[in-house]
This record gives sequence, C-alpha cells and structure tokens, in this order.
Amino acid sequence: MEKMRAEIQGRLSYWRRICALFAILVVTNSWNYFRPMQDNESFISFFQGFQLGIALAFLAGALSNIVRFRNILKEDEAVRKYYIKVHDERCAAIEAKSGGTVLYTCGVLIIGVSIIAGYFNPIVFVALLACGVFLLLVKKGLSVYYCKKM
Repeated sequence: MEKMRAEIQGRLSYWRRICALFAILVVTNSWNYFRPMQDNESFISFFQGFQLGIALAFLAGALSNIVRFRNILKEDEAVRKYYIKVHDERCAAIEAKSGGTVLYTCGVLIIGVSIIAGYFNPIVFVALLACGVFLLLVKKGLSVYYCKKM
C-alpha cells in the first residue's frame, strides 16, 4: 500500500501544479479589472470575462481533485479501494485505448495556453480553446465507446 500512497501523492502533486497554473491565470486576469476601461472595449471585456470563467472552472475542478486525493490518503481503506479501482484490468485497458492521461493533460494545457493567448489575440484564443475542448471531448467519447464495447 505504500507504493499506492506514493502514486496518490504523485497525482496530488499533479493536481496541485494544475491548480497553481490556473490560480496564476485567474490572478493575471483579475489584474485587468483594475485598469480604466476605454470606449471600444466592450468586446474585449467579453473575452476577459470568458477567460476568467474558464480559468475559475478549471481551478474549481483541480481543487476538487486535490480534496478528493487528500481524503483518500487519510484512510487505509480508501487507499485500498482506490487501488482496486485504478488497477482494474478493464478500466486500465479502457484508459489506455482512450489516450490515457496524455490526451487529458494536453487538452487542459492547451486550454490554459488559450487563456494566455487571449490577452494578445481573441481569434487565437477561440482557436486554441476549440482545440482543447475537442481533445477533451474526444477523450471522453473514446472512454464511453470503449466502456460500451469492452
């Protein structure tokens, strides 16, 4: 079980890094609200609000995963149940065929980069956001497909 605890600690540190990334993005986006607004910035403020909403949503998701993994680490029984869930052969095969954590991480990082790119160009923001959401939808679609097929 100590090996599983170390694996959970690794996942916890992963979600802490994702949380830190999106917390930085929220803070930098909030910085824009302290400067004076000009007459033609109504369209730009839409993108800033949209960026803030996306960053807050990912921050909330990362925080919920941090809380979940911390609660798992508190009890030995929860660690054992999580070990059984993660090392289930069927779930592992589904995860491997649907792209594993690589596809998920790439989608999340592309969305993070889209928020940063949104400060410079709204068209690039929309393009990267669509790409990241597409990756996440493909990952979820493949997971659902292989859950039904296997």
